Amino acid sequence: MNRQRGFREGQVCLQIRGAQTERFLNLCRARGIRISRLVREQDESLTCEFSVKDFFRLAPVRRKTKVKIHILEKHGLPFFFYRSKKRKAFFLGIILCAVLLMFLSGRLWNIEITGNVKNSTPEILHFLEEQGIVHGMACRRIHCSAIAAAVREKYQNITWVSAELEGTKLLLTVKEGIFVQEKENEERAPCNITADVEGEIVKIITREGVPQKKPGETCGRGEILVSGLLELKNDSQEIVRYEAVHADADIYIKRKKAYYREIPLQYETEIPTGEEKKGVYIRVGTLYLGFGDQKQKHWQNVVEEHPLFLTESFRLPVSVGKISKKQYQSVKKEYTEKEVRARAWGILQIYEEKLIQKGVQISANNVKIEVDHKTCISKGFLEIIEKIGEETPVEISEQPAERTTEDG
Repeated sequence: MNRQRGFREGQVCLQIRGAQTERFLNLCRARGIRISRLVREQDESLTCEFSVKDFFRLAPVRRKTKVKIHILEKHGLPFFFYRSKKRKAFFLGIILCAVLLMFLSGRLWNIEITGNVKNSTPEILHFLEEQGIVHGMACRRIHCSAIAAAVREKYQNITWVSAELEGTKLLLTVKEGIFVQEKENEERAPCNITADVEGEIVKIITREGVPQKKPGETCGRGEILVSGLLELKNDSQEIVRYEAVHADADIYIKRKKAYYREIPLQYETEIPTGEEKKGVYIRVGTLYLGFGDQKQKHWQNVVEEHPLFLTESFRLPVSVGKISKKQYQSVKKEYTEKEVRARAWGILQIYEEKLIQKGVQISANNVKIEVDHKTCISKGFLEIIEKIGEETPVEISEQPAERTTEDG
């Protein structure tokens, strides 16, 4: 703190010589004159620093003690401005810098969106851009309530929106809800459920419609599994009317899924050579200024970028980045039989995990791994149980003719 005040007010380094240097210090202390960086060089000589204001109060003390005062150094902001009074370009630059900061402080440079999961940030930013909310626009043109209302109207699954302007940053906080729109059965179009693959039916749970197959039976592609055409019968079990409904059912089948994968024994990999390079770059808006080598082949770049902030909420449209480059060399290698089998098995496990994530059950694995002098081949099939069924239109038959009764 003292150094900052000394730089702001100006400091004078003095050499004091005389027989009464101790009395000089005592009188300075009695008058409240601050002394810093006091060093005694000889019995009758010492050096110390005074502020500019205290320096002009030393005349009475000097006359009483009859010491000699020599100015050694002058430093601080007042002396800097005095020495630079002829540098018009320098002061013009300071004024322009202040004007530029005032201009930038009234612009929007950062849009932060939090709380969104289903609606991606780029999608919301694109919508804001269509509404005229872009980086670099004047903050006075931003109406937070209008932005929040527009976002709620555009995205039906967003239940709450808060828009807040903090300095040069627009903070958009959203909360997403789940809306389940249930349609009445009569509003849904009539349809059948047909098989989109071949297999053996394991389980069928019918909620609406007439099942055409039973567990244990096989089905072919395009075959109707649940019919959406209901036959309404009278007491004599005669069909009096047809009614079309939206078939709804969960159907699970067991089938064989073929698997084939080849892995060459020889492969190319990249290993680090140990050579590294570093570079920096400056990004101003969309302009990019790099210092260092450009992107080269067989070099891997790791970029670390930091935006500049004047204050916590005043982000400048300037970013400074650091680039770390490592050189890699392509080398041909060959798997051992143990390594290639382990890799083939790992790929198969990843494939099975992806099927499981899609809701598919794997009941049996009949994949064999064979290795020859050039290739590792994984082939066979997996027995899987999966949910199937696609909706197809119902062919509505002609209604049966009405039956009349004759009295005899």
